[in-house]
Amino acid sequence: MDYSYFSGLIQNVALLLVFSFLYATRWIDSTHSKKLWPNIFAGFIVGGIGILLMFTPWTYQPGHYFDLRSILLAVAGLYLGAVPTIIAIIITVVYRLFVGGAFVVTGVSLIIISGLLGIGWRYFQQRLGGKNSILSLYLFGVVVHVCMMLLPTLFPADGSLDIKLMAIPILTIYPVITVLLGHLMNTQLENWRNRKAKERLYESEQRFTKMMLDINMIFINIDINSKIIFCNEYLLSITGYTEEELIGKNSVDIFVPVDEKENTEKGLRELFEKNRDLHHFESKILTKDNRELYVSWYNSVITDDYGKIKGIASLGENITEKKATLENLKETKEKAEESNRLKSVFLQNVSHEIRTPINAIMGAISLLKESSVGKEMREKYYEVLRLSGNRLLSTVNDLIDISQVETQQIKVNKSDFNLSEVLTNHVNVATPIAGKKNNKIICTSKYLHTNTILHTDKNMLNGIIINLMSNANKFTTDGIIEMGSFDEHGNIVFYIKDNGIGIPENRLDVIFDRFVQADSSLSRPHEGSGLGLSIAKAYAEMLGGNIWVESEEGKGSTFFFSIPKDEVKHTIPNEGKVENKIAPLPNHKILIAEDDKLNYLILKKIVENMGITNILHAQNGVEAVEMVKNDPEISLVLMDIKMPEMSGEEATQKIRIFNSTIPIIAQTAFAMPADRNKFIEIGCSDYIPKPIDKDDLTKLLHKHINSTQ
Repeated sequence: MDYSYFSGLIQNVALLLVFSFLYATRWIDSTHSKKLWPNIFAGFIVGGIGILLMFTPWTYQPGHYFDLRSILLAVAGLYLGAVPTIIAIIITVVYRLFVGGAFVVTGVSLIIISGLLGIGWRYFQQRLGGKNSILSLYLFGVVVHVCMMLLPTLFPADGSLDIKLMAIPILTIYPVITVLLGHLMNTQLENWRNRKAKERLYESEQRFTKMMLDINMIFINIDINSKIIFCNEYLLSITGYTEEELIGKNSVDIFVPVDEKENTEKGLRELFEKNRDLHHFESKILTKDNRELYVSWYNSVITDDYGKIKGIASLGENITEKKATLENLKETKEKAEESNRLKSVFLQNVSHEIRTPINAIMGAISLLKESSVGKEMREKYYEVLRLSGNRLLSTVNDLIDISQVETQQIKVNKSDFNLSEVLTNHVNVATPIAGKKNNKIICTSKYLHTNTILHTDKNMLNGIIINLMSNANKFTTDGIIEMGSFDEHGNIVFYIKDNGIGIPENRLDVIFDRFVQADSSLSRPHEGSGLGLSIAKAYAEMLGGNIWVESEEGKGSTFFFSIPKDEVKHTIPNEGKVENKIAPLPNHKILIAEDDKLNYLILKKIVENMGITNILHAQNGVEAVEMVKNDPEISLVLMDIKMPEMSGEEATQKIRIFNSTIPIIAQTAFAMPADRNKFIEIGCSDYIPKPIDKDDLTKLLHKHINSTQ
């Protein structure tokens, strides 16, 4: 058997296998990366293989030699692309021209046509989205080698070939070898793609895993038995567990609160059995130390190659702080809405408390004008005026007090005073008021009728007791109001107890708040601005104590407030103390500086009732300065502060330039705590706020006129 026929063919096939091996190991990456130099290098190698193919032809018939360069260049164009193939074409053409001999033009044309057909087939196949299937490769091989058969007819002068003799190997062996080589390279290309896909998948998994490990969100994988397969560092850090404590453990048993376990397990069963969508939901998880965290979960099911669910991958955002913030905002919003509602009710109450006494005052005044009013009715109208004025003044005082508290303008001024005298005074003042509602006032404090000296702010203490006593009397009828005290934990605790209507349980927590009353409806039967208890609370806290209430609706209330016990002292009573009786003050000249005519008439009448008839009137600061300067017999000046042309402040300062001894009493509607000190500093001898109390003014006149005698 002649093996020479097969040896050349085998050698050619072996070189094509070398080409295929190099494609799989070296050139696939470079041809897909589109880098120039690797493609140029590949072109030189393919050209070299083409030369080797021409070195080792196989003899089909004596005088008829064949090689597989056409398959090499065609497949190179189909799989490697233009750059390597064109370079290989140039190299093999140069070598064929160098070798010379018969059929040079045909050989060169074969090289060029084979390579260009491969490049063209690749281009159009990519445009059409086709693949190098077996049929496509076979058709490609036939087309290339039909062109190879036609070349001798195109170049007859190049030599003569028996086309019929050539047709058998060219149309049978060459397309088959093309198909086999293409199929081998398809397999290598597919393997390369699979390998690259696995590498990309691995890289993606690595990046994903690293991201999940480092991200400030929870990442956890669980299997169909709810066991933890994987968790990231963030989950460990916020829950306090270690990885060893979680991996392989049941996630529901570890993280889900007891009251939610049943629903959670049911939801997971439905997910695994019915593939129910659980893409997003919120839930609570427990930390190792039993703290509750709120988590917003984003879930994705994990399936195998057959679509069967294997577990869940969950990404969770810790929304505990966000949820708390939202709850706080919601609570703040509700409080703001409630505050606005309460302020509206408060303004309605204040409007009512101001308009009601004003209406009574104006009505009583209009009735007093009637000539037919008898003495008895006139006295009743005077009583209406007095009570309405007191009610109006109480409302204004409450508004001033609460504004001082809110703006922190009021300060604690401590002094020593006899506690028993304070308690006795409150009992004496409250008794006739309570008697009008058939209430009885009793004091059970152990400090009553003792010589205990208390060092604190007397005005604030009085304010607390007055507000609590007034509150008790307001809501009690035909009852007993008890004022008492006891010592507890270093404090002296005062209490005001009544058996009135009591306070609803749902109002106990807010009863001391601004603008809040136990009954905030418009139908409430009791008068008042609703500020008394909040003022009492502010005063108690400023004195270093506290205030609270115990109450049962329908049975009464007990209000408590405390003062530090270390401020209680004991001293020997001053038994020689005798109250001075206020006597009339005749034979004195007094100047009243007042621009309001009605206020002047009231002051004039009070002064006249003291026996002083020599009264001068200045309607502004300029007149007041001139009168004092020109009349040295003036014993005292009642100086209004706000007057036209020249204020009382400026008038006082000008008077002090030439007269530093004359008593000047500021009588003004400026009644804030700092106002007294302000007027004393500019030169006033004393201060009395409007509305002016007759007894207080009488005491001041005696004090300063007597001191000048």
